[in-house]
Amino acid sequence: MKDILNNKTLPRGTIYKDVVIIGNGPSGISLSYYFSGHWPYWIPEKTDKHPDELLRARLRHADGTKSLVEQDLFELADGIEGRSTNPVSLLLDSLQNPNADLGMQMPSMLEYKYHPEKEIDHIVIGRGPAGGSWHRMDPNLRTLSLAAWMSLPGSDFNEWDRRHSTEKQLQQDQNIENRCEKCAVLRENPSDDDFVMSNNNESETGALCCKCSTQQQLINKVPRRNLSLKRQISKEVETRALISRVAEYYESYVDEMGLKKYFLNDAIVTSVYPIKMCRENFDGKYKDAKWIVSGFNRLTNKSFSYVCQHLVLANGASDLANRLGVRGEGLSIPWLKYELPHLEYALQKLRPIERLKLKPVMIVGAGLSAADAVSMCRSSGIPVIHVFRSRTVGLDKQLPENVYPEYHEVHKMMKDPSKKYDLYTPLSEHTIADLYPIPTSSGSHKVTVQHLKTHETHEIEVSFCAILIGSRPDLRFLGGIECDTTQCDEIISLSPQNTDSPLIPQDLDIATLVSKKLLWLKSLCAKCRHISKCDKTSNKKAVGMKICDHDERIQCAKLEKKTLVRNSEDDGGKKKHYRTFGLGEDPTKPVDCKNNPIAVNKYTYQVSKYGNSNLYALGPLAGDNFVRFIPGGALAITAALHKQKNQKR
Repeated sequence: MKDILNNKTLPRGTIYKDVVIIGNGPSGISLSYYFSGHWPYWIPEKTDKHPDELLRARLRHADGTKSLVEQDLFELADGIEGRSTNPVSLLLDSLQNPNADLGMQMPSMLEYKYHPEKEIDHIVIGRGPAGGSWHRMDPNLRTLSLAAWMSLPGSDFNEWDRRHSTEKQLQQDQNIENRCEKCAVLRENPSDDDFVMSNNNESETGALCCKCSTQQQLINKVPRRNLSLKRQISKEVETRALISRVAEYYESYVDEMGLKKYFLNDAIVTSVYPIKMCRENFDGKYKDAKWIVSGFNRLTNKSFSYVCQHLVLANGASDLANRLGVRGEGLSIPWLKYELPHLEYALQKLRPIERLKLKPVMIVGAGLSAADAVSMCRSSGIPVIHVFRSRTVGLDKQLPENVYPEYHEVHKMMKDPSKKYDLYTPLSEHTIADLYPIPTSSGSHKVTVQHLKTHETHEIEVSFCAILIGSRPDLRFLGGIECDTTQCDEIISLSPQNTDSPLIPQDLDIATLVSKKLLWLKSLCAKCRHISKCDKTSNKKAVGMKICDHDERIQCAKLEKKTLVRNSEDDGGKKKHYRTFGLGEDPTKPVDCKNNPIAVNKYTYQVSKYGNSNLYALGPLAGDNFVRFIPGGALAITAALHKQKNQKR
């Protein structure tokens, strides 16, 4: 590996871009829209009536003929308060959604003008279709935010939804008219073998021939939930958008705004390295490159490599599911799920007869995802055992009951364990102590739960176990970034020991294969740590041995149940940290989008740890966990790059 990294030539086929954006969700899409030359302007006639007197006065004093990109963002945004800690995000949101926090839906005070000469050469890389993790969420759920807050710059979500709903209905009507005669015969004389299986469910559309069924599946790309019982939806609930419609909106936005040429979808970034070598051998604009980004296409398996002057991390917060760290969790257990869509898909595969005899589903967690899983199972007639730590959970905190009735229903059951509810058994102040991968004679599975105060344990037979305790961003491709803190000496790094060595691989194909191998080894260590370490008799004497540096420090303690516990201290008492990269607001802890986002300059979104390396963070990684605040961060980065470009002239 070191021989590959020590070469001073660029990989074959390397492409230069001014900016590489990792992540094709709302963050990457918004930034690409600004980089393509679409700049925001406030409308003076509307801002003169802005409810914020301070902001109104600032806008009157500023030059209204200039775009926000060219304004002094510090002067305009300083002191604005709201539900984000980033002032530029609050500034743009107050113009796009005035008085949104008060529940008011006022018209936008912004307009966008296209300046093709202001375009910044960039590429957006994402591991799926445009829209990012929204395509991996349960399409049948509704957003926490109001539908109007899901809008991206220059496009209103509600208007798009109304327009495309009409188009979709017309397309479905046309499809019904074009069905062949064979489908009509099948509908008149249906049989048990004529049902089309879609996502392992019997199709509600009835019997279709093979050709027409294929067309129907292409139209209905997002499968509807057949498990849950249909319930009446109030007008207040309808103010929240369906996840499926939001995902379609983001993907359609890229096409409608002409951004498709900037997107490299279905691509995996395997490594990111800063270029610290001499650039004398580089030609032209390649001399300005500071980063090299490598990866491969998931569909074609072809490798790619980009060098860029600026790198933007916009890959969101939900790439990796959090784990409990209990014994057996690292094994490949098919009945253990970490995402709600995976649980739903597994239940959909069961036949109705099998579902009636199903053992309870254990759901671990006290957040909104766990509440969604509880509601989904109960409405489908499946018993639930709900395991959570705190008896005084605040699941319904700041969520109005008329808008979020499903969460209030679950929260009520969680707070009152003495009362019996249909198909629901709460286990408050409990956690999982052990998982048994081998099924019982009846086909069910055993899980050991433990009371947090009394430490009493008992085994429960379940059909599935869903651990829904949140997620975290996947930053493992940043192995080449070195940490300067003394507390990061144990961080796994792909960079060589000699910091003067260049970080440019000679052959892209070899580098990509090595990167793939390293990713495979990282996944393997999570699976084999219990087989190779915990279950070997030769290691029985090891009480606090180090198992694996995969994501965080995990130690194997010889307890009665041989449970795995988290521990961040070694035998000498010195605190160790793993996979932190020193990027968070607390550099000694891993990046967490809610509690420890990446520390950035609030007005440029440049990563504070590497202020001179042109590294930026956007979206949830920078603390903007609501879509309505993301365009503000994109504005800050665009303004920062525009000012840098003007200074070089």
